[in-house]
Amino acid sequence: MAIQMKATTLLEAMYYLLNQARRYNPNDVAPPAAVIWTDADGQWEPIVPELQELMPELLILGEYDPDSKQGPAIWIRCVVDGMLDIGLPSKTIPVIYLPRVPRQTLRAAEECPDMLKPLVELQYRGMVWTQRNGKDWTVEAMLVSQDGLGLDVAKDRQTRQAMLVALSQLAVTPIERLRGKRLEAEDFDRLMLGDTERELLLWINDPVSTKGEWGDEKWAAFCSRCRADYGFDPESDGELVAAEKLGLKEKDRWQSLWARYAEAPTLYPGIPDKLRRAKPTSLVFDYEPWPDFNEAEEASLREDLSELEKSSPVDARTRIKVLESRHGLRREWVWAKLGESPLAIALEHLVALAEITTRGIGGSSPEEMAQLYIEGGYQADHAALMAMGSIRTAEDYGAIQVAVRSIYLPWLEDASRHLQDLMANEPLPNATSDAEHLVIAEPGQCLLFVDGLRFDLAQRLIAMAEAKQLQTNCTWRWAGLPTVTSTAKPIVSPIKNQLEGEQPSEDFAPRIRGSGTILDSNRFKKLMDEAGYQVLGPSIVEQPDNGTSRGWAEEGEFDRLGHTLQGKLATQLDEQLELVLDRIQGLLMSGWRQVRVITDHGWLLVPGGLPATSLPKYLTESRWARCAAIGPDTYVDAPTYGWYWNKYYSVAFAPGVSCFVRGNDYAHGGVSLQECVIPDLTFSLSAVPFTDVDISELKWVGMRCRVVTDATSGDIMADLRTKPNDAGSSITTPKKIDADGRVSLLVADDTLEGTVVSLVLIDQTERVLAKLTTTVGGDM
Repeated sequence: MAIQMKATTLLEAMYYLLNQARRYNPNDVAPPAAVIWTDADGQWEPIVPELQELMPELLILGEYDPDSKQGPAIWIRCVVDGMLDIGLPSKTIPVIYLPRVPRQTLRAAEECPDMLKPLVELQYRGMVWTQRNGKDWTVEAMLVSQDGLGLDVAKDRQTRQAMLVALSQLAVTPIERLRGKRLEAEDFDRLMLGDTERELLLWINDPVSTKGEWGDEKWAAFCSRCRADYGFDPESDGELVAAEKLGLKEKDRWQSLWARYAEAPTLYPGIPDKLRRAKPTSLVFDYEPWPDFNEAEEASLREDLSELEKSSPVDARTRIKVLESRHGLRREWVWAKLGESPLAIALEHLVALAEITTRGIGGSSPEEMAQLYIEGGYQADHAALMAMGSIRTAEDYGAIQVAVRSIYLPWLEDASRHLQDLMANEPLPNATSDAEHLVIAEPGQCLLFVDGLRFDLAQRLIAMAEAKQLQTNCTWRWAGLPTVTSTAKPIVSPIKNQLEGEQPSEDFAPRIRGSGTILDSNRFKKLMDEAGYQVLGPSIVEQPDNGTSRGWAEEGEFDRLGHTLQGKLATQLDEQLELVLDRIQGLLMSGWRQVRVITDHGWLLVPGGLPATSLPKYLTESRWARCAAIGPDTYVDAPTYGWYWNKYYSVAFAPGVSCFVRGNDYAHGGVSLQECVIPDLTFSLSAVPFTDVDISELKWVGMRCRVVTDATSGDIMADLRTKPNDAGSSITTPKKIDADGRVSLLVADDTLEGTVVSLVLIDQTERVLAKLTTTVGGDM
């Protein structure tokens, strides 16, 4: 399955993947100085200028030409280090394209040519963009790799030559036109026979530059084809007449041209302005092609949503459905692809929110309420976040804020008060409850703690993981009260039984049994070490020490970003989920058999702020947004429940979804389904049981690796990989273990000598059964 991306052409896919290479967690590591893109054969040179239009921070190694952001290595180094200002976009990570420079040249620092040496150090401060197996991205690899486009391309010499010759056209051909068939030399040759549609769109997009690049002969031929095929003369009619005809789509040729534009509109950024200027004064019946109509409809929708502030929840839901009947079709228009219809996009999620919130969450017990929530109630939270995350401007956010509050806030309030009422007679589990099971890792399993992974986000994470072919499973549990990290994180850790509660500290942290010291992050890590867990550092992917290792890792910034960004958190969730999924995949690929994702609490997020309720500070010992510690003889007009670690110590909770402190869009610590129902997830590469097999002996003879195992099954294969669980990182041809448990693997690329790799034994499902780290060409 090819990597999922919002790209319609090869050029856009390159842009997407280079952006992915620049991604990092700003809370764990410094930003990379640059992304280095080596291209040993210079295959990508024909399309780099076009890619530079999408990515102005792309620098090119070559002759000094600052206007083209091209220059020698020392010049590039000065630009990257901020010693030269050439107008790169601020706060972006540069990408450095090195044509005809193999990656091995930079790696061998002492042998690197002097002209390239200024760039050697950047590979350590930055990222080198390669395939998973460490090789350069070739055109063929990009087309066929499952990390690229995942196309079916013939492997013969003629096809490989044809794809390189046609690269300039191939780069802008819609990907969907290339799927569903085996691509051969003839298919690539056909791309070069002339593409009048593409040329006409390029000319409308930028007539002056395009005509200048073509020269007189091609310009004359182009005008002749336009007169014959489209019934207009570029020379005498001009680009605005062409834009008007494009928008009107009156004949088949122009309809086909519009469809071509709509497939990849980002390649023609100048066309919307031409359409705006060319719109006819006469009545038009097809509104899609005219950007000013879409803009007017967005303004109208913004006004209508803002007026929902005066409506009851019932009336607001009805009005949202009416607005959908008018504006929903605009999500299929080209302007939505260009990001010009954010409110129409958000409206789809508002409709879902309106539908879900027509039904309250009832139940006669907390358990029944939780079941209704996980069976579908959480989708209201998801819809609200998606609506908020669709918006980028303050003006649009204000309209969405009104709409979300009008239907979501009352629904949240009713469910939360009902849960609080039920808990008065049926409290949630505490440290002494029989239902509370200790969270421990199984052999070969890594526990991955993600702070603030709310249940709806867990469902998004599962969908993303399954799209990557991971096996997933989801259960749930109650968070500890109050729903703050200091109380709730230790509950889902293997050291829970070593903790106890007397009187809580100001942040509700438990104490270590025996010593009575308050648990903090350093003591937590020490106890995990003593419990025999392999504790991994932030965003560090480490192989398990052995097949029975148990791991503990942490990832994710949902809670910290929520407190910092408040309502704007919704725009950051996709990136955070991708970082968590990257960590899960990295752990699995490094040899962990399973990753179990656990969390401490959820949270509430309502744009415009959660309602406030009064609790005088003098009545509390410590006060948070949604909870407060109170003295033993103190009465407060708020729900009170026992602290998880000591049920005899009462904690006051803000009623409903209110806060004791004003000005919070985002908050947790209280009692609501969103805060208290937390996911418990597992991820693995396969559901098939493991076969026990061991590697008895490994020996290198030159570049050949000879292996002896105790395998008896003929279905077990051996491979050498830079990443144990990633078949794409193989550096040899995998072979079956013979009847005597032996196998011999040859590494044909002698430049890999000295590379640290893993010998892996894999079953028929491609899962790693055993592994051993080794150095290519060296001793075990």
